[in-house]
Amino acid sequence: GEANSDTEGPHQLRPRPLADLTAELLSAVRRYDDPEVAVSMARGLRRRELLRVACADLLGLIDIAEVGQALSDLTAATLEAVLDAVTRRAEAERGGPLPMRMAIIGMGRLGGSEQGYGSDADVLFVHEPVGGADESEAAAVAHLVANELRRLLAVPAPEPAVDVDADLRPEGRQGPLTRSLGSYAAYYARWSQVWESQALLRARPIAGDAEVGRQ
Repeated sequence: GEANSDTEGPHQLRPRPLADLTAELLSAVRRYDDPEVAVSMARGLRRRELLRVACADLLGLIDIAEVGQALSDLTAATLEAVLDAVTRRAEAERGGPLPMRMAIIGMGRLGGSEQGYGSDADVLFVHEPVGGADESEAAAVAHLVANELRRLLAVPAPEPAVDVDADLRPEGRQGPLTRSLGSYAAYYARWSQVWESQALLRARPIAGDAEVGRQ
């Protein structure tokens, strides 16, 4: 018989909106307290969406700009979900809210919505102490969260890994993995080179605390 237009047909291969992807991945990871399991589920859902995009691409249903947007949206949704899982575990271990808010800023191809199938996720991690928290404590916890997010997305597994590359941060690999808003502002005002300012042209908030990302 004829295909049901609501459930079948080529349009079902078209990339899903970022809001839908994020909602599904967040719902999935929040079913599990163990971040290892939660992230495994998120990576499995990501693999399904990668297949959807690849099929649409091969069939000519989407053009190269739509592929870049779809893959970048998928990475952003994955980072949002994994950050949520890691944050919840850190809160449980501390027995309360974390001393900082964190945002993830997309850079490079991710920031420009031009990711390819093999692209790294170029990011900056930024945090801001809350509730009068000590800045050094906030920085230490933020580092643990960012490092765990990167680790869980890179763990060898049947599901495709996500290489979260933070090397575009101030001082590169020699600098802290995450900085406060004030630390970023001071660095870019005093020490940044021309290429670093150029790289920021593609910067955009993609996950985490919306207000910190906006700032």
